[in-house]
Amino acid sequence: MKSHVVERFDDTAVNCLTGSYARLARKRGRPVDEQSVFEHGNGYLFQAGLDEAGYPEYVFPVDETAIEGMRNCGFTVDRVPIDPADIAGQLAFLTEAYAGVVVWVNTAHLSYADVYRDNVPYLHAVVVEAVAEDRATVDVLDCLVVDLKPFSCRARLSVTDLERAVGDRIRSEAHDGMGYFCAITDEGPPSASSGAAGTVPDLGSALVRQAGRFAAEKRFHSAIRRYQRLCEECFTDTPDRAAHAARRLFHHSTVLYAAPALTLMERSLRAAGAPESTLHLHEAALRDWQAMGVLALRFEATAAPSVLKRINDRFAALDQTTTTLWESIAAW
Repeated sequence: MKSHVVERFDDTAVNCLTGSYARLARKRGRPVDEQSVFEHGNGYLFQAGLDEAGYPEYVFPVDETAIEGMRNCGFTVDRVPIDPADIAGQLAFLTEAYAGVVVWVNTAHLSYADVYRDNVPYLHAVVVEAVAEDRATVDVLDCLVVDLKPFSCRARLSVTDLERAVGDRIRSEAHDGMGYFCAITDEGPPSASSGAAGTVPDLGSALVRQAGRFAAEKRFHSAIRRYQRLCEECFTDTPDRAAHAARRLFHHSTVLYAAPALTLMERSLRAAGAPESTLHLHEAALRDWQAMGVLALRFEATAAPSVLKRINDRFAALDQTTTTLWESIAAW
């Protein structure tokens, strides 16, 4: 049977993994919104590295955020090693026991969407909701299909395609979580506290804790500078590599990571009663990342040194604004 989309929705997650866990929690009858996972899983902290194809990426620690965020929202994440000899049977048991599982896949084998067939493969997370009685297909919930207009969907995927998707290993510096089915169990409604295991700290404390980690951990406070260096190495390489890196900068700054996370962060800051000075800094950071996306597309089209200089100037502004933003949160 050919894999295909069954239902298509306009609403999407901010991130495929955190969105998958949030939707799995909803299926289990105790909804957790994705914003809460970011707030209580350090999802507003970013690090830089190389992606699956060796291009620069600027991402939050996705696996760490998802697991810690869900734990702090009162869930336990159980990682079950995939049994390649009986994936369908294993999934039939797990989806019945847990109402679905989250799994990292290689998009090269997700043939239900043109965008996966027509673009370079990458690491992606989906929810497997059910297995057909004949064990030939699985029902998949994909909460972020990054097409020209992003969408989410329910799809029917052949077990053969799924076996290829989970077995065809792909990794980046930030992600290496393939090889497991991840289920969640509900520990019950959490109570407010200072952040002990199984409980949720209040929102202000959670954000202040992230500010403390930004100051303490080099991977976070040096992320923008490292990302700039990695981008510049690509921009001064071959024309094809420079153009592709520029398009990736556009995606990371505007479509996939920086701007979407900052948009979510604004809601968190306002809910926590952030002062106007903090909100102004946040607004400046968001505006700079959106401007970065425009510059990245210009550089892709022109490779002009003047545009590259403006990109580097924007990186310098972002580094300063981001540091000052977290310092302002730490001072609450």
